[in-house]
Amino acid sequence: MKIDQSTIDRFLEPKMLRSLGRLSLMSRRVVEGAQVGSHRSPFKGFSTEFADHRQYVKGDDLRHLDWKVFSRTERYYIKQYEENTNLRGHIILDCSASMNFPKKPGPGKMTKYEYACRLAAGLAYVLIRQQDPVGLVMFNEQVVTQLPAMRSMTHLRRILRTFDDIAPSSQTDSGKALTAVAGLLKRRGLLIIISDLLDEPQRITDSLAMFRHRGHDAIVIQVLDHDELNFPFRKRMTFRDMETRENISLDGAEVAADYTHAINEFIAGFKKSCFEHNFDYMLADTATPYDALLAAMLARRQR
Repeated sequence: MKIDQSTIDRFLEPKMLRSLGRLSLMSRRVVEGAQVGSHRSPFKGFSTEFADHRQYVKGDDLRHLDWKVFSRTERYYIKQYEENTNLRGHIILDCSASMNFPKKPGPGKMTKYEYACRLAAGLAYVLIRQQDPVGLVMFNEQVVTQLPAMRSMTHLRRILRTFDDIAPSSQTDSGKALTAVAGLLKRRGLLIIISDLLDEPQRITDSLAMFRHRGHDAIVIQVLDHDELNFPFRKRMTFRDMETRENISLDGAEVAADYTHAINEFIAGFKKSCFEHNFDYMLADTATPYDALLAAMLARRQR
């Protein structure tokens, strides 16, 4: 899969890679697999699954030559395999229409989806750098796409290309989508859920309970635009729901206090649910530089 260097640089800016430095991402629970990265496994031995090809170099084990590829290309390629690891990460990324807010970002701003993709890219890079496989699931009202967990740089490029190919659309049905995600993930792992969580809270908290029951560890990153958090609107305005397309006219000054109370209660509910399941929760304000937010989150988790 080809991907332009400009796309790589957009999602993995040099300043973010510098800020991540030698930080790592660990799981708080022992999950399945053999020791591969910086983690210990409760199991002995390992199994393998095909991951990628690389060109043959002198000294490689000839048992791993792919003769089918040779018959087509007359070039020697070695099959590469993924070893099962006790930390298998999965990034679960919301690509519903509400993530496309604001519709027209001003200078230096980006949509929640663009911000979330950069967070996801940084976390995928950290996992692959520490030799742990990472998969990707994107959802709106259903699972939109899935990439299996692998740990090659080629796979990282696939993840970035997927971010670029998918545009936020459709309504959110987190309960339905996350239930489907649970069915896709057959082995325990570290789930990184990145979403604005703008859905019925009980359906999301039920999904978190389901993930905990199945033995997963999780990090929940709630991405909200700075205006969604602070409600700077003080005039009469018409607001449009980005998923249902419904309009509502409001006097900003009259509803500001009630809105602030409601959004704080909304956020507090998710914090409480994550705490109960021993999951990490992080609120990501799109006005915060994503490289600084990621570095702070990883440093805190290491401690």
